[in-house]
Amino acid sequence: MTRMMRAVVLPSPGPPETLQIQQREMPRPTSGEVLIEVKAFGLNRSELHTRLGLAQGVTFPRVLGIEATGIVAECPAGEFQVGAQVMAMMGGMGRTFDGGYAEYTCVPAQQVLSFDSELPWSVLGAVPEMLQKLESSRT
Repeated sequence: MTRMMRAVVLPSPGPPETLQIQQREMPRPTSGEVLIEVKAFGLNRSELHTRLGLAQGVTFPRVLGIEATGIVAECPAGEFQVGAQVMAMMGGMGRTFDGGYAEYTCVPAQQVLSFDSELPWSVLGAVPEMLQKLESSRT
């Protein structure tokens, strides 16, 4: 049985009206990947560049989103426990493979970080990009 989800899809570069909410088949993780039930994601300048067709290496249609926070739904190789809070960012998300603007996203396990927090998802959705910027300002 095919499981479906909603996703914000960019069929081709264009104005904000180009974005479409679509029903899509839920991704299926393979060994080395993590399926995340997305609870929140950030909105970044990166998505603006992609939407305008300025980002390199993007193929369309594409689910945007270079980051996501949520809960592990599946992890075939066991790198993360199902139900764990996780975040993922960059590494091709929303550009070379579908990103976080969806109910579920499937990402390489090496891009996933687990955490424990009682902060609301609306706050946690902004954390991956903020932490990445903080880390890059230290180097």
